[in-house]
Amino acid sequence: MSTDQNKAVVRRFIQEVLVKQNYSILDEVITPDYVNHAFAGMAKSGREGLLAMQSMLSTQAPDLKFSFDILDMIAEGDKVVIRAITRAKNAGKEVSGEGLGEYRLVNGKIAEDWPLTGAMELMAQVGVRMPMGQTGM
Repeated sequence: MSTDQNKAVVRRFIQEVLVKQNYSILDEVITPDYVNHAFAGMAKSGREGLLAMQSMLSTQAPDLKFSFDILDMIAEGDKVVIRAITRAKNAGKEVSGEGLGEYRLVNGKIAEDWPLTGAMELMAQVGVRMPMGQTGM
């Protein structure tokens, strides 16, 4: 896959899965052995871990919404790095912050995901508490 194609996959993952919560496209954008490095210490990993995390978030904070303004997207080989502003809104509180995220792709799908730095702190500021061991997202 070209670096432009890899960037398009990452952009689609962010907009469709993280923002719109459209999980029907997961098989199209992540590998079966996908690793999200925010899930350190979780019982489930891969696609099941991502779905479990989203389920936990929707139960704990049903009003939680994210948006991302991608400021820079740089790709080389199988890696895509983004710099973005993350906005989190929950229970009437809204916060934002800038961070970096990294993705490794294999055959046009995300195999590894190091979520945007600072996202966990933003979630805490709007009242969302992640399970112990969570380091990013």
